[in-house]
Amino acid sequence: MRTTVAILLTLLGLIAPALAETRPAIGLALSGGGARGAAHVGVLRELERRRIPIDYIAGTSMGAVVGGLYAMGMSPDEIERTIARIDWTAIFQDEPARATRRMQRKLEDRSFLIKSRPGVDEEDGRVNLVPALIQGQKLELALREYTLPATGVHDFDRLRIPFRAVATDVVSGEAVVLDDGDLATAIRASMAVPAVFAPVEIGERLLVDGGLAMNLPIGVVREMGAEIVIAVDIGGPRRDRESITDVLEMLDQVASLVTWRNTQAEIATLGPRDLLLTPPLGRRVLASDFDKMLEAIAIGEQAARDAGARFDALALPPARYASYRRAHRPADYQAPVITQVSIDNDSGLDDAVLARRIRITPGERLDPGALAAQIERVYDQDVFETVRYRIVPEADERAALHISAREKRWGTSSLQGGLELSSSGGGNSRFNLGAAYTKAPLTDLNGEWRTEVRLGDEPGILSSLYLPLDPAERWFAGIGLGYLSENLTLFDPGAQDAPIAEYQLNRLGARLEFGRNLGDWGRVALGYAHYRGDADLRVGDPGFGGYNFDVGALEFRLDIDTLDSANFPASGWAASAFGEHSRTALGATSDYDQAGVELVHALGRGRHRLITALTLAGNFGGETPPHAYYRLGGFLNLSGFNQLELSGANLGLARAIYLHAFDTGLVPSYAGVSLEVGNTWARRRDIGADSLRLGSSLFLGADTPIGPLYLGYGYADGGNDALYLFLGRPWNRALIHY
Repeated sequence: MRTTVAILLTLLGLIAPALAETRPAIGLALSGGGARGAAHVGVLRELERRRIPIDYIAGTSMGAVVGGLYAMGMSPDEIERTIARIDWTAIFQDEPARATRRMQRKLEDRSFLIKSRPGVDEEDGRVNLVPALIQGQKLELALREYTLPATGVHDFDRLRIPFRAVATDVVSGEAVVLDDGDLATAIRASMAVPAVFAPVEIGERLLVDGGLAMNLPIGVVREMGAEIVIAVDIGGPRRDRESITDVLEMLDQVASLVTWRNTQAEIATLGPRDLLLTPPLGRRVLASDFDKMLEAIAIGEQAARDAGARFDALALPPARYASYRRAHRPADYQAPVITQVSIDNDSGLDDAVLARRIRITPGERLDPGALAAQIERVYDQDVFETVRYRIVPEADERAALHISAREKRWGTSSLQGGLELSSSGGGNSRFNLGAAYTKAPLTDLNGEWRTEVRLGDEPGILSSLYLPLDPAERWFAGIGLGYLSENLTLFDPGAQDAPIAEYQLNRLGARLEFGRNLGDWGRVALGYAHYRGDADLRVGDPGFGGYNFDVGALEFRLDIDTLDSANFPASGWAASAFGEHSRTALGATSDYDQAGVELVHALGRGRHRLITALTLAGNFGGETPPHAYYRLGGFLNLSGFNQLELSGANLGLARAIYLHAFDTGLVPSYAGVSLEVGNTWARRRDIGADSLRLGSSLFLGADTPIGPLYLGYGYADGGNDALYLFLGRPWNRALIHY
């Protein structure tokens, strides 16, 4: 009997501590809400401060980002530092930073065409729009870097905390709970807002943002095993009737209603033991306010702190919470040593084009930042929909690197357009409409065939070939063939306000070019140009008469460009220098020499930007014929005058342009003012301070997803003024245009 009692007491002594250790499993459900999702980080920090353990996490959209990083092992402080470090404006663009782009793309930026380029299917000629504004190239690289410590984890139950990401099947509309696979891909699928981000293929499913089906995944964490659910709802505020006044506000309201209804359905399942947090973000932080994410973190932390006694029952004693933290401590991570690199390229480019830009040497440790920069150089070839990498772990901290480059499904060839409208105070209006078709890749080294068509006051057509001669695109050749009609006004050298003749110049010819790209910052080229043309007198004394001309010249050109933006730069330099040697022996009507240089510098601080530019060009031998005159006038090039209405054999222009950036979310918008001084002169001896013209402008600009939009008013001395509207970059420029 005594023995039996002793045994029972011993068993009770063993069982009692175990019973004391039992507690309800706690699940955390994090909703989507764009930039507002940063509030989840503040909630997590307060939960840790209160010693509340989390056993399961499920997240949707931005909730999947924060939840996935936390489940993987990042602390709230580490997540906050990551959020602060990310350039959210840049990460929501697919193109590499402009300063590191290919010179071929940078020089195309100087064209009048907008940057939006629908694809063209070469087989049937069909024009295809891109599936989304953002393909997610940079976002994918960022998520891949941040989730590298979880590379070897394919079952999300094996993360530090079991995790689920919620996406939506765009075909069926059903919620898809992602519980295994690649963590970065799962998170990316959960936040693929339709039409904004490209959908993600996982298995047979095409997935988009989980908020469409289940924005607050309460049921998911309950199915994972949670007995108590802490739900954090950071969904955007709905608008009242009075605030719905335009189409954008209506679309925002419709999107909010979709997520609000499924969120309310999930909230209705909460029981008396569950907790619901709704951080009071209001309109202080909207879904697109990625520059206010640190503010959202503070609001989320305060909301969790204000919950007070509601959390007390879930807190663990210090010793038990320390034990919980030790059990959930992430393993130490060190970047693996790469043993081999493989590239899967499904495009028409030679594999060497990709390989020359991926400079990972087997035997080195992976540097995610350096690899991302190299992958961006591959993506910059402009024929790929996505360029991704995957790490395949091996033994002893080693891994294989696999890069997958997927060709654009909507077509690697493309169309572009552009529009120019201006009207001077004297009633002289100008209209030009342009389009371009680019066939690429024309060769396996990424050659291009580009054809531009212009309609309006200065019609023309130009077809050109750009042919890289080596996989690294160091050397290139080019050939162009085209027809162009331009208007030229001649002035009395002694009276700059007195036009004496107006010509229409028509020229047809070709140009050959050979050159070298100087990395991603410059290009030098030599060329030969030959044109035949005629100058038809349209207005003026018949004594001037029309004439025919031939152009035959050797050309030199140097271009440098490190500007961070082609349209509204805040840093960097751009420069162009050229020389033209025209001789009758080369097929020209007359002998003359021309040269010029232009420098542009951009400096920005906060919301303020200052762009300064100096342009000088002139005649340096022989007599420059009228058809080779420089032209000046128009928006930001002596504003107030109409586009390119001034002309002369010599040109000088200095400009200062101030921009103030508005807080308008993902579409950068600006108010600007400019001051310009300069002129053109037929004879060098006429150049002097007393003949300088003064121009100025006030304008609004926006760097929209399809290209820059400008609306401006210009005023120049002598009472000249003009209104300007451009979709795409202004056509007027001296040598280059910032």
